[in-house]
Amino acid sequence: ELMSVIEEARGYADEDPDRFNREVEALLDRVVDFQSFARGVMGKYGSGSYYKSLSSDEERAKFRSQVIRFTETFKSGLINTYSKGLLTFNGNRIEVLPLDDDADLSGSVGVTQKIYGDRPEPYQVYYTMRKDRDGTWKVRNVIIEGLNVGELYQNQFAADARSYKGDIDKVIDNWSVVPQEAMEEKVAK
Repeated sequence: ELMSVIEEARGYADEDPDRFNREVEALLDRVVDFQSFARGVMGKYGSGSYYKSLSSDEERAKFRSQVIRFTETFKSGLINTYSKGLLTFNGNRIEVLPLDDDADLSGSVGVTQKIYGDRPEPYQVYYTMRKDRDGTWKVRNVIIEGLNVGELYQNQFAADARSYKGDIDKVIDNWSVVPQEAMEEKVAK
């Protein structure tokens, strides 16, 4: 489906990038657990133990609001960056490797994908997946050529939290995903 969306978008994305972003978002919403991913990126500031440590209803409401706001901000930034990257994709094919025979389907599983493109060796993408409340498998993290995307963003969030002296609202207000060029540089190494 994604390959079809990319091919179709090559004809209209320059004039209507928002349409392409919406189509990518519709596909990703079905397979990515954005809230869990975002809470993982928030680290201790998005954890259940942090929530339980809060003593007032007001603090818990603020926590929930911050998680929702960050999830939307994080999701929007990821989709925008991912969409731009997809339009530059010149790959021939994408292969999803079968799960190991001993994969424990009751918890998290790792799915490996090979993306064949311009270089001799395929790019390796590793997805950590877990079932959501409805029993649907959803992506919780991505590792691209050894670069742990969740960890990269978690480190960025923690650094921003230190810069803003723990003011999570300021972290969210000033959040931006790592520019595509920085990601490509890290993956190329």
